[in-house]
Amino acid sequence: MRSLVIFFFVLGSFTGANARVRVVKDVEAKVDTLSIVSTYLQKLQRLVEQRDSMAFTTPYNTPNAYYYQILSAPTLYSSPLHQMMNNTDSTYADKQLQTLYYINNMLAKLYAKHPELVQQTEESVKDKGKFRDDINEKINVKEKLSEKVTEASLSPTLDDGVQVVTRRPNFWKTSGRSYVQLSQAHFSDNWWQGGENSFSGNLSLTLQANYNNQKKFRWDNTLELRIGAQTSPSDTKRSFRPTQNQLRYFTTVGYQAYKSLYYSCQVEAKTPVLPNYKPNTDELTTKMFSPLEITVGPGMKYDFQWGKKKRFTGNMNVAFVAYQLKYVGVDELIGQYGLDAGKHFKHTFGPTATLNTNYNICDQISWRSTIVWKSNYSYTSIDWFNEINFRVTKIINAKLILNPKIDDSSSKYRNSNGKYLMFKEDLGISIDYNF
Repeated sequence: MRSLVIFFFVLGSFTGANARVRVVKDVEAKVDTLSIVSTYLQKLQRLVEQRDSMAFTTPYNTPNAYYYQILSAPTLYSSPLHQMMNNTDSTYADKQLQTLYYINNMLAKLYAKHPELVQQTEESVKDKGKFRDDINEKINVKEKLSEKVTEASLSPTLDDGVQVVTRRPNFWKTSGRSYVQLSQAHFSDNWWQGGENSFSGNLSLTLQANYNNQKKFRWDNTLELRIGAQTSPSDTKRSFRPTQNQLRYFTTVGYQAYKSLYYSCQVEAKTPVLPNYKPNTDELTTKMFSPLEITVGPGMKYDFQWGKKKRFTGNMNVAFVAYQLKYVGVDELIGQYGLDAGKHFKHTFGPTATLNTNYNICDQISWRSTIVWKSNYSYTSIDWFNEINFRVTKIINAKLILNPKIDDSSSKYRNSNGKYLMFKEDLGISIDYNF
């Protein structure tokens, strides 16, 4: 009997313990559910207060679509995930953006703490469709608005004496650049136009006239005049001698092949302007049209713009087979500049390339460069002109001009080391004017 009592006592204790465990789990489940509902109501109340604080009114009560995501069935949206991943800041001035931020924040917490409550995804909602397909009735319009307009005229009415003038767009763009510079100059002993270390003054004038019909055809023209003079203490016959002494015309006709690439034909003509003599003699070295160099060549042209603010711009023109003419009009200079003895003309063919660049390093510093390479397979000429401007005021600049040049067409271009490399440098203050 005692054993039977002990058995029923143990069985009852075990059954009661299990009952207590189930009661505790049910209570915990209810407490967890109540906490979710309480948190949800608090967030909803905060959104209601946020809505009431918005200072806008509507003529009639309309549903607010901003609360659809929290009032509908729990759905996995992509916007809360993007907001959490990107660590979006909540400091918005716009009230509606603040509302969206709080809604996404609440949904993200729901996904993290209770993912089992999410019933569907955003993609599944979109797949359900937006329009009803069960309406097949066609709407017929009985009255036409055009029939109600009895007097209508599509022709414009103008007062007497008014004339309509059609003007074609102007595809030409013109510009100019000029400066006067006082500088200190240094020349290598074999500079092709001569020169000596001294103070000098330079005048530069550049005119441009470019045609672009905004379709495929372009025509660019540049006329450049550079004249400089320097003091010549060692010259007993002349107080001043020319340093920069060139008139250059460059034109390119282009037809667009692909984007910034053009089929082109370039023509370049350049000549000295002022006569120049060797120091302390009457021996002429240059004169207008002595020499005159003309280059004509079909090729390709490429325009480019680099950098976020397009600070580096330019173009490159390459002619694979170009016609090159050299002319010397003064008998005294025949046989120089690569011409044969007794000949005023020299005709050659060869490749040529021209690279023009403009680099605005910053608001105060700019760098303009022109490289011209020519060859007729027997001689080579490379002329690299660099102009670096340091802006002081709107019109006053500190200007540095560097001009290395290689030309092996004549033995007189050799320096003291037997090389054909020449170099010229100008540094000074200039007054610039652009128009």
